[in-house]
Amino acid sequence: MSIEVKRQGQKVPYKCLYNHELLILFTTQTPYQRYDDNVTDEQVIGYVKELQGTQVDALMCCPQAWRTNLWYSEIDRRWQDEAPLEREPLPEANWNYNDKAYFRARRYMLQHKDPIALSLKTAREIGIDFFIAYRMNDHHYVKNTQAQTHGSFWRNHPEYWLEPSGAAFNYLVPEVRDYYFSLLKELAENYDIDGMELDFMRSPRYFPDNQIADGIPIMNEFVARIRLMLDDIGESRGKKLSLSVRVPHRPEEAVKIGLDVESWDQEGLIDMVNVSSYFRTSLEIGIEDYKRRISNARIYGELHFITNIGSSRSSLGYANNINRKTTREIYETAALQYWRRGVDGISFFNFAYTRDHGFHEPRRKEFPGKEPSFDILNTICELSHLERQPQHYFIGTGYGTFPADQEKTFDMYIVPEGRFSSGMLRVETDTDTARLPLIANFNGVKLQEKVETGELFAPFSLECLPPQERVRYFELPTELVKSGDNVVHLTNNDPYKKATFVGVEVALYR
Repeated sequence: MSIEVKRQGQKVPYKCLYNHELLILFTTQTPYQRYDDNVTDEQVIGYVKELQGTQVDALMCCPQAWRTNLWYSEIDRRWQDEAPLEREPLPEANWNYNDKAYFRARRYMLQHKDPIALSLKTAREIGIDFFIAYRMNDHHYVKNTQAQTHGSFWRNHPEYWLEPSGAAFNYLVPEVRDYYFSLLKELAENYDIDGMELDFMRSPRYFPDNQIADGIPIMNEFVARIRLMLDDIGESRGKKLSLSVRVPHRPEEAVKIGLDVESWDQEGLIDMVNVSSYFRTSLEIGIEDYKRRISNARIYGELHFITNIGSSRSSLGYANNINRKTTREIYETAALQYWRRGVDGISFFNFAYTRDHGFHEPRRKEFPGKEPSFDILNTICELSHLERQPQHYFIGTGYGTFPADQEKTFDMYIVPEGRFSSGMLRVETDTDTARLPLIANFNGVKLQEKVETGELFAPFSLECLPPQERVRYFELPTELVKSGDNVVHLTNNDPYKKATFVGVEVALYR
């Protein structure tokens, strides 16, 4: 099917995007809602109003609880036809995490509530725009085909699943694309949105691995179809509806899963490209790569509430949602770096998930939830503020630099605004390094090792901090630091004992 696109991409002004997954209403304790009580409208309103006065100017509302849609849809009639007939299994104490979240949502939805409409109304009241951010292939619990959060379309059509069985939907199937399109069209028609985000990162697999080339033109047509739909609805309302896409951290990684973002931009299909490192804040996202290829859409650098999934887990053996949390210094340093590298805006994903979302899980007692640091959002777009702060650069595993065995040379992009009193470089490995002759060079100069302990800055929580036996500290003279790429060279000079480098941090103190 050929689709004629009526418009070319236009610039949109947003500086700070904030992803708000409605699932969080039912999984967290907040100042508005405790686990002891059923969820009320106060929770829905509170989660939006807490952004009032910040620099967030677009709320990216995800209307899903994993694979459950949180509106009274005529495409997916769960709340009308299925949920009223369900019974909560007893005893409640035996519920798994999925059940706890689902039945908490069900109690709220069966009161004929509309959390999307209430979130939209509240966003309007505090003066921020409202997007629908839909997860295009959510993977949660797909291995458990009987999970409560799966709808009838999923259960009734296993022939639409990607292999191995249960690995989300196959977009080569026209019925799958029609299903998602119908849901997005219904959302755009039912709610007075300002735009829509196609969240291709939840989860980033759409075609069989051996049919990616076949999938690219199909996905191109699918995105064009959504663009045309938004144009038609926007024209009927006398407003422009923007289209954002949340995509992998580099253009070539997007192409590998069938997403030709460059073509979408050239054809004027998209207004915003949200460059995502999926689930963790990473300075290794390809801002420059996207800037070279994207000429119409605005580019956003994404930040997450997690910095790393560390090697030190709970002493009780519990690993679910135990991660190293992003600190104020890392948020502000990453934001400043992104601005200097040329982004048009910043985006936040899962910012509020620092709260308790463990349903009183006893094994989480040593890691209680904490309230998010919302004041970070007050100045995250204010360069004059960011330039005055201490800086904390972090590079972990998974995006290109690490892990690395025995020796590694890499660039670290630094924005050394103003004067700093001192600097420190910390190296993390996957093993005890106490007796290893580790050497760190910075811009060709060998650094002097220092005997230190603890974190470079106060951590947000104690979750997944690296064990002291796996980190080493090196004094970093500030005069060595230059603006832009700095060359870091790490070596383990022990020819007999292997060390795998898994992280490097640079702290610059005021």
